[in-house]
Amino acid sequence: MQPRQSCVRSSAAEEKKKSKHFMKAILPSPIHATQLRIPDEFITRFGNELNNVTTITVPDGCIWKITLNKCGKDVFFQNNWQEFTEYYSIGYGSYLDFKYKGKSKFNVIIFDSTSVEICYPSTNEEPNIKCPRKISKVETSDKNHGTEFNSASKRAKDAAFFRSTFIKNRYPYVHSDFASKYLKPNVPFKLQNCHGQQWKVFCALQEAGKSAMRITRGFRKFARENNLSCRKEYEFKLIKRKPVVVLQVTTSCTPCRRRCVGSSVEKEVRESKHFKKAILPSPFHANKIRIPDEFIRRFGNELSNVATITVPDGSIWKFTLNKCGKDVFFSNNWQQFTQYYDIGYGSYLSFKYKGNSKFSVIIFDATSVEICYPSTNEEPNIKSPSPNPGPKKRSKVDTTEKNHETKFIYASKRAKDAANQFYPKNPFFRSTLNKNRYTYVASNFAEKYLLPKVPIKLQNSHGQQWEVSCVFNMGRTFGMRITGGFCKFQRDNNLSLGDTCVYELIKTKPVVVLLVTEFRADHYLH
Repeated sequence: MQPRQSCVRSSAAEEKKKSKHFMKAILPSPIHATQLRIPDEFITRFGNELNNVTTITVPDGCIWKITLNKCGKDVFFQNNWQEFTEYYSIGYGSYLDFKYKGKSKFNVIIFDSTSVEICYPSTNEEPNIKCPRKISKVETSDKNHGTEFNSASKRAKDAAFFRSTFIKNRYPYVHSDFASKYLKPNVPFKLQNCHGQQWKVFCALQEAGKSAMRITRGFRKFARENNLSCRKEYEFKLIKRKPVVVLQVTTSCTPCRRRCVGSSVEKEVRESKHFKKAILPSPFHANKIRIPDEFIRRFGNELSNVATITVPDGSIWKFTLNKCGKDVFFSNNWQQFTQYYDIGYGSYLSFKYKGNSKFSVIIFDATSVEICYPSTNEEPNIKSPSPNPGPKKRSKVDTTEKNHETKFIYASKRAKDAANQFYPKNPFFRSTLNKNRYTYVASNFAEKYLLPKVPIKLQNSHGQQWEVSCVFNMGRTFGMRITGGFCKFQRDNNLSLGDTCVYELIKTKPVVVLLVTEFRADHYLH
């Protein structure tokens, strides 16, 4: 069996399969309303491919053009970013999972503050003063009804109102006929309830170059304070134009429209199948992880006692779903899973539900960038096998590669023994590269010389340097692991599983520099 290579010594074909996701959390900062910084590690990997203008495709089918702004080493999504966040109600507590498709094109999954994927606006929303074509399936085709509908449509235009269904985490749609006559983007107007109380709100264009809009800023507060019912249709009627536009909001009484919207909303809810989890500094997350309540509300009745999770490296893991009251957890095998992929404090997981208790997952490290997964021939002992393991293939591995595996184990041990005989003059620590792809820092060294998430540099024997960062090692008081940037250091220096490195402190100011002396396992294959 070949030794694990992780993302080191990868072939050109494997290099094209680099991890291309990154995750962004929206913080309570005004800067996130106008721009969003792309993680440094992602720019290190793909920055030379990016143009000044990128496109972001959303699951609802919309494609947004966003300008990239470079400021020093930082790169931001900027122009159109505010319109994008307003349109999808992205704010403090939201998370965005980006996938790079190449040629400056991204896909994105949007999570709300409940950690569950949002319900996206329908891409075929029609002006609310007329019923969509789908409604014909539940209506009769008599001419009287057609005449009745045309009259209703005319009365709606004359009365200057529109209808919109309230959906949690979505802004109400304003059709182009109404919006072009009475509203302007980013110009305040007011919503009035039945008691005469008013709330200031704003509109944003539904799509550049078109007249349709959405009521954005201020609407969440209005909906919350008026206790709007989810999936219920409301009527917005123009009652005043000067000095400021005022719309009276009342419950709509249009049964045919409500039926249509109800089915549309249900479809949107069912299609939003992602949820994310942030790993917190708690030993609780080492043994099990809770599935968000909102996801359980949507899909809980479909889940069995056992779930499978497929990882991008091809591995399929089997977990027990443990129910405790209303909470549901991934439990059995979770600790082995987190250890194998080095999931700890600062990591993020983006899950997609595939149906029949089957999930896929994307794993992000503390730099918010997708990890480098072990190569597909790396078999964790505790993962469940594929449905048809293929006994012949298993027999071949046992008979043809057993000797090589044994030789490699001894070679790795000899490399480690050699490293143990090396004593630099400066403070140092030793670490053997294992399946987790990160290097662990002894607690006595970390406590004295390192700080979490503060950049340090690794230097090879040729004087070249790589910037990396550290995070606390989950479950240990002062121990740390070198994470951000370490995968690139491994790859550029052709390090592999089983190699042992000695990290010597050669500089502390202005930045910590560690000289890395390598003891390669393959040098001891004899």
